[in-house]
Amino acid sequence: MSQEHQEHLEPDHEPWYKGPMKIIMGVFLLLLIVLWVFPHYGLKQNPEPQYTPTLEELQLNKLSIPEINSNNMNSYVQLTPEIKQIADKIVTLSCPQTHKVCNAKAIFYFIQKNFNYLNDPLAFEYYKTPQESLQSNSGDCDDASILLSSLLQSIGLQTRFVFVPRHVFVQVKIKEAVSSYKDQNDWINLDPTCNGCNFGEIHYSYSNSKKTYS
Repeated sequence: MSQEHQEHLEPDHEPWYKGPMKIIMGVFLLLLIVLWVFPHYGLKQNPEPQYTPTLEELQLNKLSIPEINSNNMNSYVQLTPEIKQIADKIVTLSCPQTHKVCNAKAIFYFIQKNFNYLNDPLAFEYYKTPQESLQSNSGDCDDASILLSSLLQSIGLQTRFVFVPRHVFVQVKIKEAVSSYKDQNDWINLDPTCNGCNFGEIHYSYSNSKKTYS
């Protein structure tokens, strides 16, 4: 067969896997990679607890309740072996892999789920130790904040109290957390007595309130 005849029989277009189709396939594969990588990256940076235990599941024994006579809430934050063991149990049951963000979420959701709001006596302000709050399963915003701060500090996280008019909540400092959670300077708002507040949120009525820290 002559060369002229062969050239006449050869197709005058490129195969499907070349040209525009090659570009389309490349873009499609790139999109698949992005969709696979980013969710995994997001889960790694912002993991969620897989479970929130109940008080009954922690099998708490009778806790030793210290006697504290102070008007300073920080004096009631307890870092005892008992509180450390409780914090460790919560985190272990909630987070398959240890991560500061997941650990903090686990403890926050644990208190939010298991803690019942109950006012102090009308005559005076009463601060509960974390042991009292766990035994009674109740308290006001002061008591919930003391318990939350004690458990978070027991797993190595820095906390502070935030005071607004007629209310107090906690901030935890986690550099590794995603920016959407952070208020300022890596501090994250945690209000355990706000039923509608997620991790990193406070009630809108306190957003513009004057805040003091301790």
